[in-house]
Formats: sequence, C-alpha cells, structure tokens
Amino acid sequence: MAGETRQADQKTEGQVKDLRSFLTGYRAAYPEDVLDIHIPIKAEYECTAIGKHFEDLGKYPLVLFHRVITTSGQISQFPLMINVLGDRRKLAHAIGSTFEDVTIDWRRRVWEAKHQPVVVSRSEAPVKENVLVGERVNLLDLPAMRIHEMDPGPYVTAGMLTTFDPDKWIDNCAIQRGFICGPREIRCYVNVHTHNYLNYAAYGERGKEMKVAYWIGHHPAVIMGSHSGLGYPESHYATASAVAGQSLRLVPSETLGDDFLVPADAEFVIEGIMVPGKRALEGPFGEYPRYYGPQRMGELFDVTAISYRNAAIWDSFLVGINNNYGGAQEEGNIYAAVKRAVPQVQRVVVPVSGSGRFHAYVQIKKTHEGQPREAIMAALSASTMVKHVIVVDEDIDVFDDRWVLWAVATRSQWDRDLVVIPNCFGAILDPTTGERGLGTKGGIDATKPAPPKRFPLRINVPKDVLERVTLEEYVGPEALSKVPNSRDMKP
Repeated sequence: MAGETRQADQKTEGQVKDLRSFLTGYRAAYPEDVLDIHIPIKAEYECTAIGKHFEDLGKYPLVLFHRVITTSGQISQFPLMINVLGDRRKLAHAIGSTFEDVTIDWRRRVWEAKHQPVVVSRSEAPVKENVLVGERVNLLDLPAMRIHEMDPGPYVTAGMLTTFDPDKWIDNCAIQRGFICGPREIRCYVNVHTHNYLNYAAYGERGKEMKVAYWIGHHPAVIMGSHSGLGYPESHYATASAVAGQSLRLVPSETLGDDFLVPADAEFVIEGIMVPGKRALEGPFGEYPRYYGPQRMGELFDVTAISYRNAAIWDSFLVGINNNYGGAQEEGNIYAAVKRAVPQVQRVVVPVSGSGRFHAYVQIKKTHEGQPREAIMAALSASTMVKHVIVVDEDIDVFDDRWVLWAVATRSQWDRDLVVIPNCFGAILDPTTGERGLGTKGGIDATKPAPPKRFPLRINVPKDVLERVTLEEYVGPEALSKVPNSRDMKP
C-alpha cells in the first residue's frame, strides 16, 4: 500500500459502508429474508444443520444466531451470522445492481477504480472499541463454527487473511480458512498458488517472520472488492474501495506496526505472525466441492492481539453448503477475459451445480463460427478453477441448468463441438486432480449455426397469453401452495 493510501482529511461522504449498514438496509428491503434466532444453538454442527435445511429448500436467508454455544460449551457474547453472501440477490443489493448483472457490474467497478482507501486514527475506528493483547486473547470465546462431522474443530471461514509483500509493502487479501486449535493459535490453509503464499515464501527466503491479520465482518461490497482476482502485487484495499463505491477506512494495527493497516470498520481483527516453515496439522475439512479435503500441514498463525467492535457480529461462510458467492466471484473474472476475446458475450454464470467453481456457462450473441471456441479458451485461461465450459446462444437461460443442458442435447455434436485439453492446472481441492492439481479441461459449443444459416425455431406460447393466464387466477393461491415440489414426490 506504500504510496497508494492517503490520509483522511475529512469525514467520508455519506454513511460508512460496514456490515451493520448493509444489514439494516437489506432487512428494510427484504424483511422476509432476514431471520433472527434467539434459541440457544450450538456452533458445533447445529448452525450448519439450519443452513443445510434451508439449502434443501433452495433458500438462503441471512440468519443471525443470537445465543450461540461455543465449541468450548459457553454462550458466546457475540452473535453469529451466516449467508450474508448467500445468494445473488444479496450481492446485487450490496452494490446496487441486479440479479442478472451483478457480476458484470462488480468487474466494471474494479476496472473503474474511482476510490482509494484512507487512513483514520484509532479513536475513529469502531474495530478499536475493544482491544485484547497477548494472554488476554482467547479465540475459543468466539462463536466460530465446527461445520462438518470430520472437521477437527471450529474454523475461521469468512476471515480475510491479509499480508503485505516485503518489497513494495502492498496489501493482499484472500479468504483462506483457519482452524482455531487453541486460545492464540490458528492453523491456516494457504494454497501454494495464492498471492499470500508468494508473500509467505518471500519472507522465508529472507529468513523473516511474516506479519498477518484476519479481518472478519464487513459490508459485502468490501468483501467482494477485497476478494477480486488481481495481479501480483496489487492492492486489494484499493479494489475494496472501488467496488464499495467509497474509500475503505483503514487503521494501524495494534501489534504489527503502524504501517500494517487493517479495516477500521470490520467487526473483528485478529493479528499475529507466521514464521515460514513453522507448520502443524490442519484438516480434514469439508470444502466447497462438497468433499472432505485431506489432513495436511498448515501454516501456523501465532495470534498476538484481537480487536473488535461493541456488540461485534461474527461472520461465517457455510463452506460446502452454498456456493453462490464463489461462483459469482469467478464469473466476473471469466466475463472480463471472454469479453476481450468475444465482445459479443452476453453473460457468464458459474452455477452451484459445479460447486460454484468447476462449470461455466457462457452466453454469446453468435455472429460467426469461431466465437464459441474462442470463448471456451478464454474462459479456461481466466480461471484455474473452471474445468468445463458450455457456450450457448442468447435465447438460453444461463441461470437454469435445465436449459443449458437442453442446448447441449439439441445443439451440439461432440465429434465437432467438443474441445478437450489435457494436463491443465486446476483446483487442488477438486478430488479428481490429485496433489499436483493437474487435470483435463474442456468445453462444448452448444450454439446454433451463425447467421445466415437457418436452424429450427423453438416452440413457444404467445407472450401476451402467458402474461394474461396465471396460475393464481385459475388454480387459486391456496391450492397452488399445496402443489408438491417434484423431489417431494420421490417414492
């Protein structure tokens, strides 16, 4: 961040965007999608069960658990929140976009980068309202969840792990899990292909320890910006400002030096150090592909301080339950890459059916025959996670797997429309790639021939008839509410 952060010389214009301002605004806009649970509930498995039950219904409400029993058996003083990034509607609300366009608008804000972070004093930073240092820290008091049966204990799942590179002192932020295995010890999984690991290795080459912090709980727009894919080294704090549409307020850390800046309006900040080469067992852990990842040696985060707001809210991702956010994040990166290769791209969707990572549906307005393959290659190069790309026409609803698969069924022949590329680097957590993360990627051209060649017309009902004849009128709301979902009729 050296040279990139300016000192705040006046109040931030308008309301500061933080987790609380988002919660207030979203609750007002969608009161039925925010639930408060005051019955005591365990952070071990029981909160997960609530999230899982909602997922089975295809619903992802923002849930606040107000009386959480920690894994050490005490009622936490902090409420626990899940699903703040649970679906596209919440992401769209966070940046003033729409369900369909949220990922395009997300990426556009990254490109425009109209705002830069500012530094405020400790007295102006809500996250400094409570500060615990050294042996006063007890992470086991936090309502961190033990999500799945084989997880070894409670995890930081929505924490933004932040480091600075040793040469230019530019911040890097990434959501990387951390196993809380003691009052002041977190074992992190820092993937070797991430920028935080590049920083970790750089400190190791110098024989120095690395300063590190988790910050937890902020406005979803800030999370989206901080978690955007960037080059190395590039400031994620600057991108957070760009996506949020206002300057991210930063404040000096407590134990890592005044030049180690952390978000002033986060709910929690956990500070500490990592000594390169100092590792301990971490995992197994139920990850986003909906499989357990193996136990491995994780980077050891020795905690030196924790600061938090009054009535701080602990934010958690239900990893392996719902992947709307992860997919939306990939969509922006892929859309940007495909847009350069095929300007006629309409939308990109990375669906939950591919664990929010492994499938990408690319919708284009096809004008010539080479575009689908160009889109496939661009999409695969834009994301190490994506392994299957399906390109469809603009008349296909890319938000509905049924119609994408219908396009594959009726508009492709695999001897001419299939692209297969072996020995590609992919997601290490994909259980088919192995330890090295190598696998086969590919794509399917499921588009109609380009004009002027003709193709059979889709069947349809006149639009005015569909709008005029409604189930509510002809069946009735009460009877309609009793019609079972197809999966409820399984024998």
